[in-house]
Amino acid sequence: MKRIILVGATDGIGRALAAQWAGRGCWVTLTGRTPSKVEALAADLKARYPDATVNGVVCDLRDRARLEPAFAEAIAKTGHCDLFVYVAGVLKETDGETSVGADDAEMLDVNCVSAAVMLGLAANYFRAAGRGQIVGISSIAGDRGRKGNPAYNASKAAMTTFLEGLRNRLHPFGVKVTTVKPGFVATKMMAGRTGLPWTAPVEVAARTIARRVERGDEVFYVYRRWGLLGLALHHVPRFVFKRFGPA
Repeated sequence: MKRIILVGATDGIGRALAAQWAGRGCWVTLTGRTPSKVEALAADLKARYPDATVNGVVCDLRDRARLEPAFAEAIAKTGHCDLFVYVAGVLKETDGETSVGADDAEMLDVNCVSAAVMLGLAANYFRAAGRGQIVGISSIAGDRGRKGNPAYNASKAAMTTFLEGLRNRLHPFGVKVTTVKPGFVATKMMAGRTGLPWTAPVEVAARTIARRVERGDEVFYVYRRWGLLGLALHHVPRFVFKRFGPA
């Protein structure tokens, strides 16, 4: 039975992944910041998938002092860990012109700093064990700095680079590191945004992610066409991207 710790499990892709793995009879430890949501999801998964073992840990990722104790608690409840997944993320709406310091700081804190702390703890754990897999949910938004939301772009770019560094560090120890850049997924993060191309239903995204994580893919998008778009964006000259690049 695979044992999985899922950080940011109570909404969106995290919730759908929790259902995917619980449905396969895995041992799943959920983390989220709202106790009632963690408890409700754990109870729901236990009822729907009696062959799974489901636990919950409460952790507000904005509380730096809580991160290491929460990681230790999750490991203790899981017994041992085979797969550590960081799916938590914050996306604040912007007007595309004005920076809001508090919003930018929260995105960088949760998507980048807290991610680095938790993923680093997982890296140390798996390095000592000589096995395991780390997965981070990053974004195509980190492939270039777009004018609409620079802080979100920067937070995801940092996460992508951090995961690449962990991949290179942990390779000699038999530990896999996977970076997922989903593209648009129909979660509440995308609520109110219409006309978005190639938007994946959240269950489709979760099935694809679970399958490709199991396969051991290192870097992937939910729909492969996003990879082609990302490659094209990398080759757009700066002066062109500055004037005509997407928000």
